[in-house]
Amino acid sequence: MPAPMPSPPVFRRRDHGAHVLVVEDNPVTLHFLQTALESNHYRLTLTSQAAEAMAALDQGLPDLVILDLHLPDIYGLEVCRHLRRCLGGDDIPVLVVTVEDGPDGHAEAVRAGVDDFLRKPILPVELRTRARSLIRLRQLRQELRAERESLLDMHAQKENLLQYVAHDLKNLLSAAQATLEMMGTEEAPAQTLRYQDRMGASLRAMLAMVTDLLDLSINDRAELVAERELFELSPWLERVIHEFEPLAARCRRSIELEVPPGLMVDADPHLLRRVISNLLENAIRFAPEGTLIQVSACESQDSCGPRIMVSDLGAGIPAELKEEIFERFVRLKSAPATQSGRGLGLAFCRLVMNMHHGRIWVEDNHPRGSRFVLELPNSAGAAL
Repeated sequence: MPAPMPSPPVFRRRDHGAHVLVVEDNPVTLHFLQTALESNHYRLTLTSQAAEAMAALDQGLPDLVILDLHLPDIYGLEVCRHLRRCLGGDDIPVLVVTVEDGPDGHAEAVRAGVDDFLRKPILPVELRTRARSLIRLRQLRQELRAERESLLDMHAQKENLLQYVAHDLKNLLSAAQATLEMMGTEEAPAQTLRYQDRMGASLRAMLAMVTDLLDLSINDRAELVAERELFELSPWLERVIHEFEPLAARCRRSIELEVPPGLMVDADPHLLRRVISNLLENAIRFAPEGTLIQVSACESQDSCGPRIMVSDLGAGIPAELKEEIFERFVRLKSAPATQSGRGLGLAFCRLVMNMHHGRIWVEDNHPRGSRFVLELPNSAGAAL
């Protein structure tokens, strides 16, 4: 005796059991709509007046509204407008069944929020197909929204983790740097001092990178605030450059400062110092040995404020990358493999300049190399 054939799997459409609100005052048409839609296995709420339909919407939103425009109490589009005012009602599709075929009536219906039209007399297969398509489109929108919210939640968790890790790394690097400075003694051998200098430079570079990463992450959530003050640029730049002279000397580069006396800037000195530090570190890293790095400043020739320039004699930056290098994680392909930059410093520089309502850009430094230009807004006291 042959074994019985297995029963085929039962296929159930995704719109099976969907809730449909039908608003139609003609009993014959209402019965026709009911019969056609029940064959799609929908749950139906049948109403013949606009007031009944709006009360049903207040009780709970359906998956689809099928609406006649000519109702005995209120014009049918008021039901659609009421739906759109309900919480979540902007996502419910509305299918209008009507004898009207003029463009003016269609335009008004579209403005009220109608999604599709069926002109009477209606074919059952067309009604079922339109209803199925509208319900399925709503379900797809809901699925896409859920996936988007899931992705946003994962991104927020990743940003939180990144911020926590960067914060902890910053504390550890600061402690390591402080310990290294305490270990330094004049009696130590010269070779030990050189190693300590190299370790200190590496720690400072890592600390600056982690700090930039942390600030960029924080700014994505709540904008950083610049605590601006008016100060003279020349002595301030001298102090910043003084911190980098040992690093430049070890790398066989030199730094030259040219700033007119009395030039004032209105900026956050801490944030601006980090911008200059990033530019100086890049210049020292990429400039050839034995070359000069120039830091200069001047008054702008137009209505803008003072400009600060950091120039080197390196290989320069290709024209097609002069904007892109200020994006996060963008590095020059020609950068030596030994360089440890991660493409965060210049992104942080642009962030700080935007906070000051200023600008940063890079241009060619003749005869060779690059010149990074910072343009700050005018201050009330431009000079002493």
